[in-house]
Amino acid sequence: MNVSESKDMVKILKALANPVRLRMIASLCEKPKNVYALAKELNLPYPLAYLHLGGLKKLGLVKEVREEKKVEGLPTVKYYAPSDFSFVLTPKNIQKLFQRKKEAVK
Repeated sequence: MNVSESKDMVKILKALANPVRLRMIASLCEKPKNVYALAKELNLPYPLAYLHLGGLKKLGLVKEVREEKKVEGLPTVKYYAPSDFSFVLTPKNIQKLFQRKKEAVK
């Protein structure tokens, strides 16, 4: 595991450590949803839902699956679904991660 991979793993673990983000992924597994529907379902303010969804999308955990133009002149409505992702967390991977951090400090 190189430094870039270990940083990515830490970012993904941080994202998945947030219960709101986990609930979002779980909800999107049922069917693709837009940010408005997701915010309403999870009882979140729209800006907060948008922020969390953007973070998940940036990490590749969620993807945009379609767009709809509901009203002429207004922005399109984007629908999201979970990406097919997996990562393996083993004691060896954690050890490699922290060995690299120790080497970087020296």
